[in-house]
Amino acid sequence: MVGRAYYRCPVDHRLQPLAAVRAEVNRDGYRQLRRFAGRWPHASWAVQGAAGLGAPLTARLATDAVDVVNVPAKLARRVRMLSTGHGRKTDEADALSVGIAAHTATRLNAAVIDEAIAALHALTEHRDDLVRTRTQTVNRLHALLAQLIPAGLPRR
Repeated sequence: MVGRAYYRCPVDHRLQPLAAVRAEVNRDGYRQLRRFAGRWPHASWAVQGAAGLGAPLTARLATDAVDVVNVPAKLARRVRMLSTGHGRKTDEADALSVGIAAHTATRLNAAVIDEAIAALHALTEHRDDLVRTRTQTVNRLHALLAQLIPAGLPRR
């Protein structure tokens, strides 16, 4: 199984990639990413889906007082489709398309993580996990009881 990773590809004013990096999604990977970005001290940060899958990275950058713009996945996809012509989705192509989209878009929103919404989202996911586990347990118990009673369980 491949672990999750950050892919970053800064672009210049000609929309050409300057370099690329792949860093694991953990503390060491974040440090590696920040060292990589240190080559361009005045660069702007753009994250695809900054409030969704990109939220952990956005939150870490916010903790370090780094401003981030949110690049919607739909915009990055359009850039990828128009740039390559085939639209194949790879992490490297996605990183480049996010950089180009951030460079060329006229209005992108600053990425802001609302901690209250993040907490409610975590609680909702936890509740869903509990309900799923309870349902699995009841179904397994029912299957075991059906095996123990020779004619099966009565309807009542």
